[in-house]
Amino acid sequence: DEVRPLAEAFVAADHPLCLVGVVVRDLLLGKERAESADVDLCTPAHPDEIKRIVGPLADAVWTQGERFGTIGLRIDGRDYEITTFRAESYEPDSRKPEVAFGTDVRDDLARRDFTVNAMALELPEPVLVDPFDGAADLAANRLRTPLAPEVSFTDDPLRMLRAARFIAGYGLEPDPELVAAVIATDRPAAT
Repeated sequence: DEVRPLAEAFVAADHPLCLVGVVVRDLLLGKERAESADVDLCTPAHPDEIKRIVGPLADAVWTQGERFGTIGLRIDGRDYEITTFRAESYEPDSRKPEVAFGTDVRDDLARRDFTVNAMALELPEPVLVDPFDGAADLAANRLRTPLAPEVSFTDDPLRMLRAARFIAGYGLEPDPELVAAVIATDRPAAT
């Protein structure tokens, strides 16, 4: 309900808006969100369109993530980040992605770290978008990546550390392919 005015503004501008990531996972787990927790959303609208749509609703708007498609805003003390659907590619020696904006939430979800974070709720009437079975993985206490784990970890090696956090913090059991990818990443390349 809190996000409904934003969602209705986006729908009125012919753009869907989706809750994404942590907030979706925590809603499915029945976890209470802290009043100060920010809310992540995504849309096919580009940053200039996002700013135009949220301008009349927001108490403040910030743009430091604009080149990556992210516009931040505050409404009634709550921070939101709205990011254009995107695909990312990484150079092997950099954690800074090359970003290409997209039009499909499923493509956006594919770039995320784990299936339990690769879910969205399309708004204003919540419809779960779960192309990688993250809800089933939550129910089964399983940790998997949306794409092959080798791809995910090559894109962002810090995801291996995040896997440890999810295993410890949520009691998720890592998928055997995920474990094998972590082990293989630790070995030097054959010459």
